[in-house]
Amino acid sequence: MKTDPKATAARAFVRSLNILLKFARLYGYDHARVVEQLTVAWNELRTAIPEGAETGLLLGASGAQLLLDGVPLEGSPAEKQFAQLLSAAGLASVQFTQQVTEAELARFVHAFPTGKAKPTELAEQLKTAIADAQGIRVNEVCFVATDSRLKESSMAAQLAAATLGDQQDQFRKMLNDPKKLLELIAAAEGSKTGGEAGAGGEGAGPGAGEGWGGGAVTAEGSGAPGIAISGAAGGGEAGWGAGLGAGSGLGNSGPGAGLGMGPGRGIGAAGGTGRGSGGLGSATGAAGIGSGPGWGAGLGGGIGKGAGTGGRMFGGPDDESIYRILRALATFGSIGTSTNPTTATVEFQDQVSQLPGKAQETLRNALAGLAEQGKNKKLDEGVLVQLAEHLSIRFALEQFERGDVKVNAVRQMLDRMNQEIEHLRNILGQHEDKMAEAGILAESHREMLDRVFWASVPESAKREVLLSEEAWCIPPKNVQSYVAELLKQGENADAVSILQNYASCADNEEPDARKRAATGLSEMAGLYAQAGPRLLQDALRHIGLRLSVEQDQDLQSLVSAAFVRLSQEAATHRHYAAMSQALNLLDGVESQRPGIAKTLRTKMGIEERVPEFVEEALRARGLAAGLTGVLKHLPQTAMEQLSTRFNRCQFRSDLENVASLALELGEEALQYLRDTVRGGPVAEAADMVGLLTRLDIQAAEVFLPGRMKDFPRTSQDRVIRQVAGCGAHGSCRLLLALLDHVDPLVMPLVIDEVGITGDREALGRLLTIADGDLPADAAPYLRLKALEALGRLRAPESTNTLRRIVEAKKIFGWANPQELRIAAFQALAKMDPEWARKFLPESGIEIEDLTLEPLEIPVESKFVRQRRHARIRLRKSVAAVSTNLKQNCRLEIKTASLAGGLATTNMHLAPGTKVQLRVQLGLRNVQATALMRDYRAQDMSFEIIDIGLEERGRLRKLLMESLGKGNAE
Repeated sequence: MKTDPKATAARAFVRSLNILLKFARLYGYDHARVVEQLTVAWNELRTAIPEGAETGLLLGASGAQLLLDGVPLEGSPAEKQFAQLLSAAGLASVQFTQQVTEAELARFVHAFPTGKAKPTELAEQLKTAIADAQGIRVNEVCFVATDSRLKESSMAAQLAAATLGDQQDQFRKMLNDPKKLLELIAAAEGSKTGGEAGAGGEGAGPGAGEGWGGGAVTAEGSGAPGIAISGAAGGGEAGWGAGLGAGSGLGNSGPGAGLGMGPGRGIGAAGGTGRGSGGLGSATGAAGIGSGPGWGAGLGGGIGKGAGTGGRMFGGPDDESIYRILRALATFGSIGTSTNPTTATVEFQDQVSQLPGKAQETLRNALAGLAEQGKNKKLDEGVLVQLAEHLSIRFALEQFERGDVKVNAVRQMLDRMNQEIEHLRNILGQHEDKMAEAGILAESHREMLDRVFWASVPESAKREVLLSEEAWCIPPKNVQSYVAELLKQGENADAVSILQNYASCADNEEPDARKRAATGLSEMAGLYAQAGPRLLQDALRHIGLRLSVEQDQDLQSLVSAAFVRLSQEAATHRHYAAMSQALNLLDGVESQRPGIAKTLRTKMGIEERVPEFVEEALRARGLAAGLTGVLKHLPQTAMEQLSTRFNRCQFRSDLENVASLALELGEEALQYLRDTVRGGPVAEAADMVGLLTRLDIQAAEVFLPGRMKDFPRTSQDRVIRQVAGCGAHGSCRLLLALLDHVDPLVMPLVIDEVGITGDREALGRLLTIADGDLPADAAPYLRLKALEALGRLRAPESTNTLRRIVEAKKIFGWANPQELRIAAFQALAKMDPEWARKFLPESGIEIEDLTLEPLEIPVESKFVRQRRHARIRLRKSVAAVSTNLKQNCRLEIKTASLAGGLATTNMHLAPGTKVQLRVQLGLRNVQATALMRDYRAQDMSFEIIDIGLEERGRLRKLLMESLGKGNAE
């Protein structure tokens, strides 16, 4: 498999960008290291997106995971933090197109703050910096913008606390209590409305009261007549009315107005507290949220406790009223930071008093709901922002439930309300600043508000939206959680319908819908794979077809990323049918947009997983459904992997399974094998010879002999072993054809393998070599191997030649070397044991010399390769040293045979390395040429490919001495 240079450069750019931002935070943007790193990042970006490229680069973020064109990147903790920063800022992805310039990249980088910053600030700075950029675009996918956490108390609380001296802490708590804040808002409206009077109760000593009101306060501590504003109470429970009471230090009562009915507790502005009965305010409040307690506010002499009736939160304020409420709350929050708090206070009072009646009811009832929640649990700090968010969510929800807005308009509505709240957040927010200084990214309110809104939608409405054409409007996380719950409850049919409908949104006519659907499918790819292969196929079909027709470059990048993610999930979950469909769709894209298809094919990750697929299929002893279809789409990768796996097989059954799988891939895959062996690179051709020989031996006979002479000796050695082990009928004929084209040191291996085949077709050539007619440059050792091969063939036609070699004499002694005579005698003993028994006494061959003979090879052996000679564990390790390497290697031979052995080496030698061995045997040495083979634990095997016949006799004696100790293996 080949590495995609574009993908490599893109990954390098992401790393360089992260390093660049680190340098900028450390040194500032004017530092030389930052400037240099910016140049490096630009060069890598240009490599990833060369001029004239059809596609750009999409850098996305999903939580703590960076995505490059939809492919997850393995990153360090710093890169994960970078991904979190993008996610918290509401940036789904950043698109770099072909038109990007170095100046635009510099502006993009400079938009990242070097000091502390909120995610919202980052998003705004990025959008401002690249507003007119042609090559960089920022993609936001969300319902509402991010929010910051709040500090301990509001600015208004601090301002008011400063006027109360020692009671600052108590008053700070009061403004973070919805009940007290409601009283304060009511008091701010007091001078603008009218109501009936109520009577204060008895005073109980001097002291400061807690009441607020619009009337004047006398020096004696008696309040001027006040006016009630309105009242509110939850159904079935008691509600509280609040007012500025009158009373002196002696407990005198004064006029005033109150809310509610029943016993109450008056709070004087400059006097004590007293009990009395509150009057009924002039305006009755709308009901609180749900059934439960509600809070009403009034201005007067007592705080009354009474009962109200329940109802809806909103009596019908319009959009503009809600926005005015939010602006009023922002004005109130600015009191603490204003240079003229008095003016800000008056402005707040005017804004509240000018609100329509229904808007006033909305404000009070929402705050009442928060107060009720505070009974059972501690509320988050910063009641003003809680109130603003609560109003926004409830208003959007009721508008949606009444059908006044569709789900696709909810986002715009929440966005606008969020803009009104943003000023208030900026005033009160401090927690996120502290988190940013500490290098920690606080959770944004976007996800929280999304969750609150979605949780508030009735189940029937959720299902209706998710099955509509506007399902793309729902954030993917909400869709995912809803579908996951359906699957958990066993409602699979509904879950499938929702996911199918969401996938179909990729074909929507609206670009924004397609954009959000593509992003959502990318995020939910794992859910589609978990739900089943058919759903995954359906999603891939929608996205794949969109790939071919989408004209917008930004959208095309998002669609490509979704296609990649879905394909990766198909590969991860082994949904072969979905993978096959993805590759089919990609073939269609390739006919129209070859550049995009090539890039996507690399990113999908299916080719990288082919080795896993093949291994799993072999372990399962069968093909998984659809695997053949996947591999047919990837003939080159499949055949490369199957050839490698074929050459590693040790068992005949594994060999047969690999061959069967390769055969099912069809003619295109087989043609790739032929083309590679005929004219491909030497290394690749050598790896594929075995599988081609097994599947099409005629092609191997045509192409291979002409190429063998150009192969290095190590490759020739590999080819011969593959041809011999492939199990193809006619391999003997191919081996004989290769004999004259290989290196002389490889010829003994060829003859040995010819003998293993047992094919009588080789008889004539073996007899010729046994008689001494050797190929050019061949050593006498080749004659010995031919005699051993004749012994394995057991052909009666060879007996005359073998007898001649054994019996031939000269004036003094035997005509042929002793090792040749022993080999010929052992071959004859298999074919004519009677003659061998009679001739042995006068042969000059010791019976012990015949003990070590070539092993019989089982016809139906379960192993691909078999041992040719018995191994003997040596009585004492024998030292050997290589003499032909630049750095000679020392070997300690523990086990040996006439064909090789097993040794411990003091350095690593690559398999196939040729070594000239000098083995120390007493006062004399044995010289041999060997090829190093595979490692086995701490040892390495070697195979003798050439040895003098006398030297072999000495080796035989060494082995015979150890064999007497019973050390044969």
